[in-house]
Amino acid sequence: MSHDESFSDQSSFLHLIIAVVVLLVFPLLPMLAGWYDLLSQ
Repeated sequence: MSHDESFSDQSSFLHLIIAVVVLLVFPLLPMLAGWYDLLSQ
């Protein structure tokens, strides 16, 4: 464990943002894949 608390807080905050983004993007992946398929043709 690191004793640098500011880095720990920033890192956990970044992980929280990444987790929220992943949770929002995963349900949209089939739609994004469909759009990509339509646009690539």
